[in-house]
Amino acid sequence: MSIDTPLKPVPVTILTGFLGAGKTTLLNRILHADHGLKVAVLVNDFGSINIDTQLVVGVEGETISLANGCICCTIRGDLLKTALLLLDRAEPPEYLIIEASGVSDPWAVAETFDLPELRSFFRLDSVITVVDAEYVRQQQYYEDLIIHQISAADVVVLSKVDLVTEEQRADVEQWVRQIVPRVRILPAIHGDVPMSLILGVGRYNLEVQPRIVVPRHDHEHDHHHDHEHGPHCDHDHGDGDQQHDHHHDHSAEFSTWSYVHDHPFSLKKLRTALQDLPATIFRGKGVLYLAETPQRRAILQIVGVRITVTVGEPWGDATPVTQMVFIGAPGGLDGASLTAAFDACLTNAPGQEQIAGQQSWFRRVFGGG
Repeated sequence: MSIDTPLKPVPVTILTGFLGAGKTTLLNRILHADHGLKVAVLVNDFGSINIDTQLVVGVEGETISLANGCICCTIRGDLLKTALLLLDRAEPPEYLIIEASGVSDPWAVAETFDLPELRSFFRLDSVITVVDAEYVRQQQYYEDLIIHQISAADVVVLSKVDLVTEEQRADVEQWVRQIVPRVRILPAIHGDVPMSLILGVGRYNLEVQPRIVVPRHDHEHDHHHDHEHGPHCDHDHGDGDQQHDHHHDHSAEFSTWSYVHDHPFSLKKLRTALQDLPATIFRGKGVLYLAETPQRRAILQIVGVRITVTVGEPWGDATPVTQMVFIGAPGGLDGASLTAAFDACLTNAPGQEQIAGQQSWFRRVFGGG
């Protein structure tokens, strides 16, 4: 790999926030926005990014190129290597956005891109933490992780403010400012915030961000770490007196379970099954194959007790199939019980006569094909 030093360092924004906070919604806004920048977005899986087909002008391996000059690229392996490869493109990006996973440490990513060796290639512009106004204070089990993510932010996008009262919103804003007093808080509905307030907002300064040590709760599970300093480790930044306490990998604190099936669901039965999910599941998402709307994929989003199913894009040439992923507390996902519950929602694979009837119904209800 041969990387020429860019004329100007590429600004980098790190986008973080807990599972279901609204990071993907904000990313979609950025990819659709008329900001005049060639933005590259690095995500763990761009399959979850809802990009309109008319925006897509090319697909190259793990990269989608868009008509507005933006690209969306899947992170495969080393994050830094993927970012440097972007600079080696014929038309390198003018701006880089990195979506950290919902359980990752934004401090570690920020410090990586602030290394002296990389300053001729990248300039850390900001760390944006997306906070769910409705649900953030109900996540007591993972409150320490959420506080840690907020503490890294110089911009907080307070999402879903339309789902809370003014009093609730004020309480959340006050709580955020207790963690980072000088943070800029941007209220948002469906990720709608002015691009000028989140892109190119200035140089991020690691040294002025608050150094927060968050006490850990005893969740009665094994972190699989045995450090003499306990659950936090101080990392010396090399300047003698500046230290920051990092959380370790939180993946051991979560359970995941997935479900895939090529038969359609009965929406009525599925709705009941979703409402009966155990409280230990706090995040779920997926693409659904529904008998009632066989021509279009349905999108499932679960955040806590909030469950939404919306009709999305047509399947087109793709084979309809349900794919769902659930995230919960350790030991909180009983795969056998969940499989049985969802299998009970399946209908038989539709025959041609049934498909024709469904298509006719779909056109009457939704119009078109």
